[in-house]
Amino acid sequence: MTGFTVYPAIDLRGGRCVRLKQGDFGRAKEYDADPVGRAREWERRGAVAIHVVDLDGAREGRPVQLDLIREMAGSVSVPLQVGGGVRTLEDLHALREAGAAWIVMGTAAVENKDLRRRVVEEVGAALVVAVDARDGVVATHGWEHSSGIAVLELAEELVEDGVASVLYTDVARDGMDAGAALEGTAELAAIVPTIASGGVRGTQDVAALAKIPGVTGAIVGTALYEGRVTLEELLEAAG
Repeated sequence: MTGFTVYPAIDLRGGRCVRLKQGDFGRAKEYDADPVGRAREWERRGAVAIHVVDLDGAREGRPVQLDLIREMAGSVSVPLQVGGGVRTLEDLHALREAGAAWIVMGTAAVENKDLRRRVVEEVGAALVVAVDARDGVVATHGWEHSSGIAVLELAEELVEDGVASVLYTDVARDGMDAGAALEGTAELAAIVPTIASGGVRGTQDVAALAKIPGVTGAIVGTALYEGRVTLEELLEAAG
């Protein structure tokens, strides 16, 4: 895809659509019992891609909801970007076979340079590396641990290894309706093409992100599910 993409998010936990606050499993809110129907609805309302997170997979360190992801991918004609617990090449292949167009890999890609290079060789631009930040340092393992690696330092390494895109989340803002992390996103996007995530409240955030060089899209979850903004409004704001 070209231009700026708004990705409505579908976060899966126990086969249902939920949202977490700051990645905290103890602060989850269920929004939808039918993720497949939700995917169809987002497509009907204009989404050109959908972001899916297997929260159970993120916690267990392996994709858990492959059958549901396969059903979702088969129910819509728009591509799915999927992450959550992707730690091995086998995990990546399983998600690709389930119908994911792009695979988001976080912890493993951060900690294992050899693995991410192999993944780049195999799938190229279909790999999106999740750069989850807390106070400028990359968080791993479902945001529960600190890698000790500075965000911008990691970005330079990813570019050297051929990574074509990253997904940047400011953990402190995720699910908190705190506003997009414009400054941090811009710094990262100056190094590597970046999809923004976390804290997007509405049209102003999306419009601002769309104007930042190197920012290719934004993931929106809580603001949509809480009814603070519509997908149609966000798509219009993105231009």
